Amino acid sequence: MDYKSIGGINCSLLALGSMRIANKLPGENERLVRLALDMGINTFDHADIYGGGACEEIYGKIIAANKGMRDKMVLQTKCGIRGGWYDLSYDHIIESVNDSLKRLNTDYIDILLLHRPDTLMRPEQIAKAFDELEKSGKVRVFGVSNFSAAQIDYLQSALSQKLQVNQLQMSAAYCPIIDSGINANVAGSCDRADGMLEYCRKNNITIQTYGTMQCSFTDETGYYYSGAFLTPHAKKKYFALNFMLEGLAQKYNTTPEAVAIAWILHHPAGMQAVIGTTLDKHLKLYQGCCDVPLTDYEWYKIYESAGHTLP
Repeated sequence: MDYKSIGGINCSLLALGSMRIANKLPGENERLVRLALDMGINTFDHADIYGGGACEEIYGKIIAANKGMRDKMVLQTKCGIRGGWYDLSYDHIIESVNDSLKRLNTDYIDILLLHRPDTLMRPEQIAKAFDELEKSGKVRVFGVSNFSAAQIDYLQSALSQKLQVNQLQMSAAYCPIIDSGINANVAGSCDRADGMLEYCRKNNITIQTYGTMQCSFTDETGYYYSGAFLTPHAKKKYFALNFMLEGLAQKYNTTPEAVAIAWILHHPAGMQAVIGTTLDKHLKLYQGCCDVPLTDYEWYKIYESAGHTLP
């Protein structure tokens, strides 16, 4: 496993997401966490709304039952999404963090992200909350999720802390932050990504990719599918992509899953990939993702095989 510094914290390039663990058996979740640590994965992604708080509670119980485990972990959580609306007020941020600390059974959160941009956000309230959380030692590093470049700029102007992370949806099948740059100066093109990729590179903000194996489409029967592009249901739609990943997996003696993550990690923006698997047998498939020596040519061939075109 390879690592990078995020605000002075040593983080694995592969992070394990926890959104879907609430319905798993306790033993399965602990086995998954232990395997992740054995693989060198030290970064674990949460949010206060995942499982209605149950996902954080699960980790809190695992941490309580395993002395010394917390010291090996980088715990990240998010706040700001409420039932049907967004809230980045001072009161809600402070309350959310305190609740997450209790559920996670820890004294501090390594990385706190604002989950979604709140058009009613008052930057001075967020700044007050961040200052208080940093001074108290409850949060070490701060960032955002799903924010535009302009929104980050606007918020950053009020903060004492540097925003270190922007978590964005991206996979080989879904990558508007890549598409918009490649198609600059093309008739009819529109920069829906707001120059986010270049903005984050320029400002040394780590892009964390979520939905890293994700695709979504409506098939010929009218069925809407949303899930991994390596699953049987997506094989027809993404035959070329899967064929390319399988071929490169054979070339590099690894798995298609590891190659798909290597595609994310190959980009010089220095991204961190979040995967949401809940099964240890699936997690093992990503084992060699940092060791796949993709070439730039192969990176572009994967991009094209997913249905993206070069102008």
